[in-house]
Amino acid sequence: MHLAAAAANYSQAISLQALADDPRFPWTPEVKPEGRASGKSLSEAGREAPFAVAAEAGRRLREMLEGIERYQAHPLRRALPEPPVVWAEGAARLLDYGLPGARGPVVLATPSLVNRAYILDLHPARSLMRWLAGQGMRPLLLDWGLPGPAEAGFDLSDYFRERVAPAAETAAALARETGQGAPAQLGYCMGGAFATALAARAPALVGRLALIGSPWDFSRLQGLGEVIAALAAKEDPASVRARILAVGEALGAVPVDALQTLFAALDPTLALRKFRRFARQPEGLSAELFVATEDWLNDGVTLSAPAAAEIATGWYMRNLTAKGEWILDGEPVVPEAVEAPTLAFCAPSDRIAPPGCAEALPRAIPGARLRRPRTGHVGMIIGSRAEAEVWGPLARFLAGD
Repeated sequence: MHLAAAAANYSQAISLQALADDPRFPWTPEVKPEGRASGKSLSEAGREAPFAVAAEAGRRLREMLEGIERYQAHPLRRALPEPPVVWAEGAARLLDYGLPGARGPVVLATPSLVNRAYILDLHPARSLMRWLAGQGMRPLLLDWGLPGPAEAGFDLSDYFRERVAPAAETAAALARETGQGAPAQLGYCMGGAFATALAARAPALVGRLALIGSPWDFSRLQGLGEVIAALAAKEDPASVRARILAVGEALGAVPVDALQTLFAALDPTLALRKFRRFARQPEGLSAELFVATEDWLNDGVTLSAPAAAEIATGWYMRNLTAKGEWILDGEPVVPEAVEAPTLAFCAPSDRIAPPGCAEALPRAIPGARLRRPRTGHVGMIIGSRAEAEVWGPLARFLAGD
């Protein structure tokens, strides 16, 4: 799929090069000066222009292939020690990263349902969970696992009632054992919606609320995400829901490939750009982190059909979250009811949860603080700026700052 997208991108470049010097050519703002300059050069090149563009396209595709082959041959394999399990139900587990004798606040981290939880514990040099433990805290990670028979019919209410709430109660019990107050809740990506619902519904279980890249207002998507949402809005939600449930009935769950295709569609040239960069990248920590991140991206999870249908139709198509109409376990989720101190990280360059989409959630929570780190969605967790711009401020907030 990635190779096909790259080839299509460059085929279009070859066919459109003749129009690159036209003042009406729709260059995006970030490349407009460079694009217009290249358009002038192509115009001056005359008949040689298409051949020059084709040669450059071929060079870049070869570079992408070199990056892919280097990634596939890389020896790195994730081998971090498994933390103790303090609670489990069905496929889900609650992993305890606290160090012996830790007396700091208990922090329950809830990640997205549609990716592996270990993005929060990716690499020895980029593990938010182990870093928080090193700051004296007791981080707990809700690992959803792969949906099994117990979760096959789960919608988001089931996940909240049967997984999020019991995990939060376990975290609260562990906090009481060490004389702590209510644990802090950390929600990453769509895990932020669950954490917010918990804070609004069960304030005794939430001392502080931290949100990282949590989408909320799906009318504020950007780029191709906005285009995809606009196309989806023309569909009948009931029909879309029926088709998703039919897929679940036939396959047991919504397959990984379907989810990854949707994410890839948000930026069809991302794989092209990143593998070209990796082809030129020297060995070292940055190369290891690239491989670890790609392994995580390719280690996707299936999603129960009812949950997938609710996310697709209730969130993306009908925007029930921002409208205050998202019903979770029988009641609407009301961010305005959150009383816990709240800090949200919303990155301006986040493509999964762009600023308008993510910032709507802290703006709805009374007194919530907002930080805008200079990184992307996954970069807030594992990027080179993550510790300075996200982890550090997060730790100070969780400690009571």
